Amino acid sequence: MRKRLWLLLAVLSALFLLAGCRVSGNPLPEGMEEETVLERGREVVALLNSGDYQEVYDLLREDARETSSPEAIQSYMEERLDKAGAYKSEDETMTTGQKIKDTGEEYGTAVLYCKHEKKSMIYRIAYSADMELMGIEIKVQ
Repeated sequence: MRKRLWLLLAVLSALFLLAGCRVSGNPLPEGMEEETVLERGREVVALLNSGDYQEVYDLLREDARETSSPEAIQSYMEERLDKAGAYKSEDETMTTGQKIKDTGEEYGTAVLYCKHEKKSMIYRIAYSADMELMGIEIKVQ
């Protein structure tokens, strides 16, 4: 009986402590503004969901264009839309700063949680410190 009481107290304490925590990412690199990163990320999400794959490709910085194509972006997006359905709305957003291990380059990522007809998707849109589109990752939940 005494063990159960301690276990219950430990669980309740942990829940109390976690309730006060806010989920957030690492700070953006110096000079990057959260609203700018999010707005540019929203623009890419809109282009992807309207089928403007060439325009998304054109936004990529030069090194990212070397390993991609409008057709590759279209195939990547269509594969996810087949599972999730058409875009409905944005639920939540956040930004996070990251660093490429090999080069040390810092970049910012807009993370957009969006509802689609069948499932939700998480869009991660990465920008260099100069606000050049570096890459896109989309996961179906």
